[in-house]
Amino acid sequence: MDENFIFLTFQKGIQDTTQTAQGISNKGTYLSSLEERNGSLNENSKVNTTIFSFDFYKIIGNFASGFGIELHNYKKTYTFENNSSSVNLDAVGLLYGLNFYYRGDYWFPFIGIGSGNYSAKIKEHLKAESSETRATVFGQVDKPFYYKFGLRIPLNGFGIVLTKKFISANIQVDTENKNLSLGGVGTFLGIYFSL
Repeated sequence: MDENFIFLTFQKGIQDTTQTAQGISNKGTYLSSLEERNGSLNENSKVNTTIFSFDFYKIIGNFASGFGIELHNYKKTYTFENNSSSVNLDAVGLLYGLNFYYRGDYWFPFIGIGSGNYSAKIKEHLKAESSETRATVFGQVDKPFYYKFGLRIPLNGFGIVLTKKFISANIQVDTENKNLSLGGVGTFLGIYFSL
């Protein structure tokens, strides 16, 4: 039996921007460069990410393939131990790719790969002994890469979804001439509705 399905999904989770998936990303050096002058970070590298996604796929028997579009969003403020310098980060990602599912009786495992676009606004407030600088940097990652795997548990038209995602998205920050990782490794839990 052939069917077409659409899933609308909302997820939240923790994304560690310093973790790297083997073979797809390089660790960012922007924050560590600032730490050399301003002391250790008071915060860790984990961000709270919200994801809205749209998935369309065609089912043939127990297998399905299709495409998905995802909107990622998170904000983070970093402060430094020695002098209260700070960096505010606001990141938005629009990712799209191919998804492959297996439709079991009680669960739908899936995998996916794709690319997209990440944009970021970085506001620096850096203090030194005799000076203080402020800068706002806008940047974009044109070709990030991600892969993911997860599980959907259907419950009569809606369900629960659990996803593990690995994202390579490094942005060049011109003030330091260093890379900042906007991706990393994340674990997300949410709900979905099928149409």
